Amino acid sequence: MGNTTDTSGGAASEHAERSEDGQQVVDTMRETLDQWRTWIGELRVQADLAKLDVRDKATHQLDIAQNACLAAYSRLAGARTDTAEDVDSLRRRFQQLLHDVKEAFEAAQAVIARG
Repeated sequence: MGNTTDTSGGAASEHAERSEDGQQVVDTMRETLDQWRTWIGELRVQADLAKLDVRDKATHQLDIAQNACLAAYSRLAGARTDTAEDVDSLRRRFQQLLHDVKEAFEAAQAVIARG
């Protein structure tokens, strides 16, 4: 009996760890998106109470932010099924999407504040 090692168990274990890490990242990102979605909803209420010209500009910016959020949710749904995806790559793309949401949200806030 030789000293052979079964590496298939190690590969399966590594894949399971990557899947678990990926799932944790996806869950954290989903929580962040949920928080942004709440903030967008709250700001939309403020925009509805603003003057008509301000409302149109703010609503446009909030629509951009909401679309970025929906795009991020969509990517997360895809990432959930693709457990082999590189977690760092997923994080980087998600951070870019959050940056886009934040910019649109801040633009809408600025419009309302000026209004």
